[in-house]
Amino acid sequence: MRRGFTLIELLVVIAIIAILAAILFPVFAQAREKARQTTCVSNSKQIGLAIMQYVQDYDEFFPPSQYGGGNTPIVQRLWYSLVEPYVKNQYSEPHWMDPNQRYHPGRGGIFSCPSYPAQNQGGQYGVHYDIFPDFWNCCTPSSQRDARHQATPLARLETPAEKIIVAEKGVTDAAWGWPFFGTWQWDWADSVGNPRGATDNSRIALERDRDCQPSGNGTWALCGMHPRYRHNNVASVLFGDGHVQGMPRGRILWFRHIYVPVGLPGQWTSEGWYPY
Repeated sequence: MRRGFTLIELLVVIAIIAILAAILFPVFAQAREKARQTTCVSNSKQIGLAIMQYVQDYDEFFPPSQYGGGNTPIVQRLWYSLVEPYVKNQYSEPHWMDPNQRYHPGRGGIFSCPSYPAQNQGGQYGVHYDIFPDFWNCCTPSSQRDARHQATPLARLETPAEKIIVAEKGVTDAAWGWPFFGTWQWDWADSVGNPRGATDNSRIALERDRDCQPSGNGTWALCGMHPRYRHNNVASVLFGDGHVQGMPRGRILWFRHIYVPVGLPGQWTSEGWYPY
């Protein structure tokens, strides 16, 4: 007598397969994301080595986040092109060229995170806005004493092992990305006060941990100017001493990991009103 599976038996087998798939698929997704995180950590480490070599070649000063562009006759350059000579994994796409300058948008090679959802967008990794001075559209006579237009020496990092200088960021709602991440207290913390007594947190920064929808407008201080925790709620960040670490969502604290009294914060601190 020929025997076969009953309908009930087939349904039970299908149900078991569905349960196993529901259990294993998230595990596979997490494993895949872990592999992407490893690539991102490697990218950040190589970027860190390139920055440190630049610092040693330029009398221990950090490069600017950007300079030129705007109303100046200088072709805009971002920090990606300044550290590129120290990177073996060169950018593969054509640069915007003039006889003496190269524009690097911050994508391709080690400047692209494999989990970044908009691979054609630049600025996937951003530098600390206060440590890496901003010389875009600089400088008019009235702005030459602006603290943002002063190069930062390595010695100004009193606790380099705790200060984040490069972080992977969110997608902006424009075709381009910011070359830096936002660093000011009001972009991070909902509590204010003297640093010796302030409660350190990152509530506001976490509210901005998202990707902006395309609308042709790069939003200041929002999606593209804060760390993005793509790797199973972990973001790869580079610290001032050159080590790279995966920081879980909610663990980056403004006063401990971000605040450095240089740039405009240094100017405001000397005037006695910042941090609040």
